[in-house]
Amino acid sequence: MSRRAAAGPWLALAAVLLLGGAALYQLTAGLSAWTLDQRRETRIARQTLRLPALDVRNQHGRPLRLFGAGGAAGPGPAVHIVDFIYTRCPTVCRALGAEFAQLSRQVEADGMAGRIGLVSLSFDPRDTVGDLLGYAGTYQARAPGWQVAAAAPDAMADLLHQAEVIAIADGLGGFEHNGGLHVVDAGGRVLSVHPLEDFQQAYAAALAHARGARP
Repeated sequence: MSRRAAAGPWLALAAVLLLGGAALYQLTAGLSAWTLDQRRETRIARQTLRLPALDVRNQHGRPLRLFGAGGAAGPGPAVHIVDFIYTRCPTVCRALGAEFAQLSRQVEADGMAGRIGLVSLSFDPRDTVGDLLGYAGTYQARAPGWQVAAAAPDAMADLLHQAEVIAIADGLGGFEHNGGLHVVDAGGRVLSVHPLEDFQQAYAAALAHARGARP
């Protein structure tokens, strides 16, 4: 057997190990995170977690582009507070709606309308414009300050994947999903994520960014 033939299996193994190592490095955010939550936290801390530009329709059926320049929505707010909902949700989404209603009033009281925007994104392909309008009506969500919106299923699935947001059908017509509040700049960069109960911290983070960002 020639030396070249003998070396063949070892070269193939080295290539596999190299590719596997590269994949592991990427999946663990540079070997610094070993769970999905840790990886997501690492990406947020490094400000490498982004929401892609997303074409949606809001509660009035108006087309908008979120998290990207040059969309139908115009320049838009300097920062958004974003949550992920579905209108049939009987638990988490109701709590989020109540919190966003309070935040909406706070944005107005602080004179930050137009600088801080609220976005509730439905990931349920069953949600129609009428469903979005019904959810908006329940919590007095008024556009453009608070957009209740949905995108095409493929586009929403891509955003959930890129943002590492979990929404899993529970087999009973609903979803298991997290209730995090995402503070996102105008370009889609996720600045911070806050648990449901820490919505005031999410607002404080958005307020600090909006006041520091250029108009």
